[in-house]
Amino acid sequence: MFRNFIICILVSGHFLMSAQTSNRFNSLVDSAIKYENTDWSLSYSYAKMALQNKRNDFSYKDIISLNVIFDTYYQKLNMLDSAFSINKQSLKLATDNKDTTLIAYSLINIANVYSGAGNFESSIKMYHKALSILEKLKDIKQIAATNYNLSTPYSELGMHDSARIYTDKAFANYNKIKDYSGLAMCYDYYGSEYDRLGNYKEAIRFYKLEIQNFELVNETANLIIPYQNIAGTYLKLKDYDSCKKHLELAMNLAVSLGSKSDMYEVSLIYSDYYNAVGDYKNAYSFIKRYYEGKDTVLNDQLKTELSDQKSEFDRENTSALLKIQKLEAEKNLKSKEFITWGLILSSVFFAIILFLSINRYRIKQKSFLKLNEYKNQVVIQKEKIEETQKEIIDSITYAKRLQEAILPPFNLIQKYLPHSFIFYKPKNIIAGDFYFFEVIDSKIIIASADSTGHGVPGALISIVCSNALNRSIKEFKLTEPGLILDKTRELVLETFSKSDSTVKDGMDISLVCIHPSDASSNEINISWAGANNPLWYIKQSQFLEIKGNKQSIGLTENPQSFVTHHVTLHKGDTMYLITDGFADQFGGPKEKKFKYKSLQNLLIVNSGKPMKEQHTVLSESFNTWKGNLDQVDDVCIIGVQI
Repeated sequence: MFRNFIICILVSGHFLMSAQTSNRFNSLVDSAIKYENTDWSLSYSYAKMALQNKRNDFSYKDIISLNVIFDTYYQKLNMLDSAFSINKQSLKLATDNKDTTLIAYSLINIANVYSGAGNFESSIKMYHKALSILEKLKDIKQIAATNYNLSTPYSELGMHDSARIYTDKAFANYNKIKDYSGLAMCYDYYGSEYDRLGNYKEAIRFYKLEIQNFELVNETANLIIPYQNIAGTYLKLKDYDSCKKHLELAMNLAVSLGSKSDMYEVSLIYSDYYNAVGDYKNAYSFIKRYYEGKDTVLNDQLKTELSDQKSEFDRENTSALLKIQKLEAEKNLKSKEFITWGLILSSVFFAIILFLSINRYRIKQKSFLKLNEYKNQVVIQKEKIEETQKEIIDSITYAKRLQEAILPPFNLIQKYLPHSFIFYKPKNIIAGDFYFFEVIDSKIIIASADSTGHGVPGALISIVCSNALNRSIKEFKLTEPGLILDKTRELVLETFSKSDSTVKDGMDISLVCIHPSDASSNEINISWAGANNPLWYIKQSQFLEIKGNKQSIGLTENPQSFVTHHVTLHKGDTMYLITDGFADQFGGPKEKKFKYKSLQNLLIVNSGKPMKEQHTVLSESFNTWKGNLDQVDDVCIIGVQI
């Protein structure tokens, strides 16, 4: 949700200054310390003035203590490069002076900057370096703070178990020293975790515990975030009254504290609230206020950059003036008027450069903010699409398991037909094509079927048609192929007649019944019927074809009874039951259809090979022909050698 309690390590008391320090310097430092937790902008101004008026015995500890205030200010304005430079300077000073405590604190503040910049791996490394030092120092308070800070980069990297472990460690240490502010931040983490997991009631319970602990130490300013979190969670629960109540608490508190940045953040949730209740006028008003606030923050950042540039210019200008005075004393060639005009021209030139820099910087920052907005929107949409796509694929993959349940296992088919193959290649995860096998009264019934469509619609039709075939054979005890197809059509139409709309879907099929024969006989009788699809067979090296009825299993104009054909085959003869997927596949050098004639020739040329090799030839030929093109339809070819 809105968890943002990264703890900056403050150098306690900023160390006692020397008694000989000037009154002005002392006053500035005292003011910087006074406002560092309530008004970081004002604190920054006093700290900067103190640095400009520093005394002669200004120590490295004094510099680091003021750097902490600069770091807080820069991070508040998202000026992470400046924050990193300040903390790097502090780390060098602490290292040069072998001050172990300040080394640890500087490492933590650098880790905070890395975390704010999204470099979470580096952030984790820095936190662990600091922890190893703090544990030797037995600094329980800062150990707790660092453990808590570690939960943020681990959470951002999706390592939620690790984040929970370090938060639990922080909670134990905070509890040991009765640090209610620290406990409150841990409750904030627990609330956000339950919020992420969808347990909104438990999330609200922890957010309320957070509020109670902040109230115990009178840290009123810190209540804004849990109020926002509770409001956002109630919004998810569609408890709009409770949502608005906590939004009002957050906004009133932000206004009373004069915290503009918090007002803008609360405005964003207000916009979501009004959008949810259908008050789009107010929703627009608050989202506009939110983005105007972003511009204000940008302007504050710009002013700071300009202030830094002006200070640099003042120093350079002073240096230039001293050089000019020296030349005047030595050569006495330049008049005061010349010097004055030189300074005026320098100032004008600087003003022009400064104006161009400001304008360019403002445009760049606005473009950056817009780019980030668009990028975030794209990322959110991408995640939603990927999540939806994953759900669809998971559902389809599960549907595949259901469809496979209607397909007979190939080892069962081989038990009765040892010299056979099934080349089955769905276009998608699930298919409209399917094969059917049943043994009844010693008769073997096998079929290759092509339901209307492919993918999910085809798979649904295939289940209806497969169920109708099963009923025709098992329930109505039919074994004659023509009668089986007649009854199957009747059952399919009966199923679809329950719909309010007309359903014309069905299937094409090639179905054969192999009759039992004497083991000593060289002949086997088969009976066959087809709906649009043919029976191909090679008898004594001659290719023959029987065409099916020109009607499908489904709603048909002028339906006719399916014709049963009787054929006598001999040992070594081969028959093939096909659907149209192989012949219709585009490919080859000219990206044309494979066609039935080419498929016939392929089967004839390889008919003398073992059935396993024929399957391999079909698979390799299909893949070679298809090449890089998409598969256009499901494919199902059954080969049986007598």
